[in-house]
Amino acid sequence: MWFQRRYVVLVVFCLILFSFFSLYSHFKIPGSIRVEETLKIVPESRWPVLRDDLDLQSLSLALERNLVYLKKLSGKRNFNYGSQVVSADQVLAAQIKLLDFIKQNPGVQELELFLKKKFKLLESVSRSRLPWRKKENPVLFTGYYVPTLRGSRQPDEKYRYPLYKKPVDLVVVDLSKFNLHRRVRNLWPWLAKLPFGPRLEELRFPTLRGRLLENGKIVPYHTRSEIDYDGKLREDNLELVWVDDEIDRFFLQIQGSGRVCLGDGQTMMVGYAAANGHPYRSIGGWLIRQGLMKREAVSMPSIQAWIRKHPERMAEIFKVNPSYVFFRELPTLEALGCFQVPVTAGRSIATDRKLFPGGALGLIITQLPKFSPAGELSGWRPCTRLVFNQDTGGAIKGPHRVDLYCGDDKPAELTAGVMKQPGRLFFFVPR
Repeated sequence: MWFQRRYVVLVVFCLILFSFFSLYSHFKIPGSIRVEETLKIVPESRWPVLRDDLDLQSLSLALERNLVYLKKLSGKRNFNYGSQVVSADQVLAAQIKLLDFIKQNPGVQELELFLKKKFKLLESVSRSRLPWRKKENPVLFTGYYVPTLRGSRQPDEKYRYPLYKKPVDLVVVDLSKFNLHRRVRNLWPWLAKLPFGPRLEELRFPTLRGRLLENGKIVPYHTRSEIDYDGKLREDNLELVWVDDEIDRFFLQIQGSGRVCLGDGQTMMVGYAAANGHPYRSIGGWLIRQGLMKREAVSMPSIQAWIRKHPERMAEIFKVNPSYVFFRELPTLEALGCFQVPVTAGRSIATDRKLFPGGALGLIITQLPKFSPAGELSGWRPCTRLVFNQDTGGAIKGPHRVDLYCGDDKPAELTAGVMKQPGRLFFFVPR
């Protein structure tokens, strides 16, 4: 009897402890991600060995493009690299010196010594308080590319799937501008007394997207189901171009930009203009949960193949993801990042824009796929390279997600289609 009581007490204690960590995570992770807790300085003695697997020409091109963005900024603007705060002027000056050095065609060891002299290194580390949950490779790397679609500026029986422009009634509301900390304090005063979780002043409020009604009210914008299958925008004259394949249109929204080959021999580039504000839901995850695909078999090509084999379920699957992207025609045939400068294949990454500084020089360590001459996955090879933080994405949330821009050709499509590898992410901050 005594043993049973001790057993019950132990179980209750474990449940309370588990509840504590669950509640801590509830407040700490979604409510307020503090970058200073994620980016940690790496001592010089523990820097990873720099073995950049791409050529200096691509690094120089990416850096030149990155400087175009940095030169547009006010020199007094500050960038937060974790606990390190530096001005835009400092970042610009450091990257100009790096470009001058790269043009001298240095060797890998010379480049590594230069970086150690001019920069400090920070790593995006696992934030778990539980030692057994800390990961050596906490970052998930995926890839994106620029697809090519077939389209027309006028609809007909073949080209009947529109890409929509940004609607005029789509509005953006930044809740951080509304002093909601005081409202939270008034509604839930007990939050300030909790011994764990973020302080009230650390809470971050999201940016919402909605539909502005004629009476001035804002409601959630139309979902994918309402736009594509209920025709909510059909009478609004928002069609930018029509394409001939519904599956290609869906995956174009995931990639964010693409080329459309028109029937008259011309090509137009379309890029992200806005989103409807609904959360991104993975159709791959849904297929796994429904038992329709094995987790290890899920990739972009395999999902597309499954849908083409079961077209009767296409609408059901696409409706799983309520998020919807609107497009604009770009003035160039090159893909642009979120800072409106061209991204560079293999050198540009997309991260959570709210967490990591735009235009930052980074280092990634992960794996890239290898393919047979027939285009079949044959293995993985290590990848270490310098990159620039120049883009973002609806599915790229949190400190441990990176999307690598792979390019606009067939190898890029193959790489982006299967890439889902763990790895490490670093950023260089000027000394």
